[in-house]
Amino acid sequence: MTAVAERRKSSRGSKTLQGKDIWPYIFLLPFFLIYFAFNFYPIVFTFVISLHKWDGFSDASFIGFSNYASIFTKDPYFLKSIKNTLIFMVIDIPLVVGGGIVMAAILNSKSLKFSSVFRWTTFLPYLTIPVAIGILFLLIFDWNMGLLNRILLSLGFVKEGINFLGVPALARGTIILMIFWKYLGYHMIFFNAGILGIPAELYEAADVDGASIFTKFFRITVPMLRPILEFLLVMNIIWGFQLFDEPKVLFSSWASSGGSVPAAGGPQRSALTAIWNLYDTTFGTQMQYGKGAAIAYGLFLFILVFSIVIQMIIRLRNRE
Repeated sequence: MTAVAERRKSSRGSKTLQGKDIWPYIFLLPFFLIYFAFNFYPIVFTFVISLHKWDGFSDASFIGFSNYASIFTKDPYFLKSIKNTLIFMVIDIPLVVGGGIVMAAILNSKSLKFSSVFRWTTFLPYLTIPVAIGILFLLIFDWNMGLLNRILLSLGFVKEGINFLGVPALARGTIILMIFWKYLGYHMIFFNAGILGIPAELYEAADVDGASIFTKFFRITVPMLRPILEFLLVMNIIWGFQLFDEPKVLFSSWASSGGSVPAAGGPQRSALTAIWNLYDTTFGTQMQYGKGAAIAYGLFLFILVFSIVIQMIIRLRNRE
């Protein structure tokens, strides 16, 4: 009897243990259900759509990888949008990274007064919603009613308003300035946190050796911020390929207010970014869901390749 009772007790204990083991999976189940419903399934379905010709209303027809071949060979805007995006990235990434380090160094300067005001005024653009940023730059750079043209005309620097948003080079310059203005404060906050973590003894030793401000900046501050630099470099590449809201709001608002060029991409599509081209192809003027899905996967490959290349360069430099 004693042996039977002990066997029953151990059997109940094992069942209870098994019952306890299943609870973590039950608690994790909602996350996995939401992930598969809103993340994994759309990714798979997007790939399926990319293999079809579909406008979202009529029946989809299977065409294989024709959409992928089309965007690389027949579509005049896909590679152009990639080119525009790369131009913005190549110019803006050094500006925001270098400017962020300089601004963080100024913020930590002992001679700076009202540092909190300086910090908030620099970081505030990053908190501004894209719609507000697009409208703000429209009010500044509009040909007829823009604030900048009014100032230039009143000072006599120009005889007629400059068409900042109607000339391809000036339109790109406006987008570059917009990105720089928005993300400068974000980089400054990261670099400021890194500078605060640098041991003060390094600067004190440099002062003893008679090092100048520039020597301390390039020999101590910049090398110690290297991990943050690497992180922000990769993030800027990802963000660069996702640029969409601000240019679209700016040129769409300009076109609706009487601008002389189509809303999609600005003058000669010079401001057409990769995501804007994706949006316009899928939901805008073309309404080609299959081609838009192929563009989405094409952008994924570009981002993946760039991220891998940057990571390889960073690893090689770290080995040195």
